[in-house]
Amino acid sequence: MFVKLNRAVVFVFCSILILAQTISFAKVKNLKDSAVAAWSFEGNFKDVSNNGNDGKILGKTKFVAGKFGQAIGLSGKGDGVITPKLAPMNEVTVAHWSKCTGRIGAWRVWINVDGWQKGAVHHQLYPGNEIGWSIHTNTPTDVKAKLLIDDKQKGKWHHIAVVYSAGQKNVKFYINGELNSEGKYTAVGPAILGPARIGSWDGGGRDYEGEIDEFAIFNTALSATHIKSIATQSLATVLSGDTSVDAIGKATAVWAKIRAAY
Repeated sequence: MFVKLNRAVVFVFCSILILAQTISFAKVKNLKDSAVAAWSFEGNFKDVSNNGNDGKILGKTKFVAGKFGQAIGLSGKGDGVITPKLAPMNEVTVAHWSKCTGRIGAWRVWINVDGWQKGAVHHQLYPGNEIGWSIHTNTPTDVKAKLLIDDKQKGKWHHIAVVYSAGQKNVKFYINGELNSEGKYTAVGPAILGPARIGSWDGGGRDYEGEIDEFAIFNTALSATHIKSIATQSLATVLSGDTSVDAIGKATAVWAKIRAAY
């Protein structure tokens, strides 16, 4: 009786493991399909989502050691990446790793659409050191996270993800893979995220000083599980077909062990 019970426990455990691998496979597939543009900055500005949305160098942007592989290093004096035009999106997730090293207490851009027209997104740090998300003509225009990127946070890597849904009339901020805060809207519209600049704004005076890595834009409001994935793995991993293959392989191996046990 005890042996049969042990076997039953093992079977249930292995089944749960296989289910987890299956969920992992679906998760990766969804992330890959919803990626609009993704820049891992491995010595270039290539769009690793394979959608052809490559960036272009602005100023004297350098490649430095990043969170995963290399990152872009910005001096705070006109550096950045120019990104191409993208279709308006009713749902969007913007995610990136960043380390702020200077210009504390000043405007600092993560990504700002050129100009300030209807639907334009400005995702930046405010002079009060708040992490912000602004969409022109939404009400309210500006929504802010709780975490301050001030002197206490200077020189530290943070993963920041902003999840916007016009349908749900909300925006969520995730910091280092965890939900930080949520803002509500009374009036909404599609979000425009390109042409834009990472680390700068064509209006001038809002240059980022520090490092930015693993910058991605998705055309869906990603779930908390998805955010956790991109906050703990590189873009190359979460957008790679190899990851899903690995999941299938692991599931197959587990089933083989179950068959051998019985």
